[in-house]
Amino acid sequence: MKQLFWIAVGVGLSVLVVVKGREYLAKVTPKGFTDEVVAQGQGIVTRVREFVADINSGMNEREAELRDALGMDEPAPRRAR
Repeated sequence: MKQLFWIAVGVGLSVLVVVKGREYLAKVTPKGFTDEVVAQGQGIVTRVREFVADINSGMNEREAELRDALGMDEPAPRRAR
């Protein structure tokens, strides 16, 4: 029974080493490295877009508050950017 246990442990560790080794090799190959850089770049672009959207939203809310506080009825014309 002990031998079967140790064989099972050895097989399990072997499978783990092979799977993790393949993942590691996939990351350090040129294609894997390129894929990782592209994914990180896309993440940064997404965060920057969300940040800009939050800034614009806050700016529009504050402008509406100021217009209401100053009694201005019609909004100012939007400037082309």
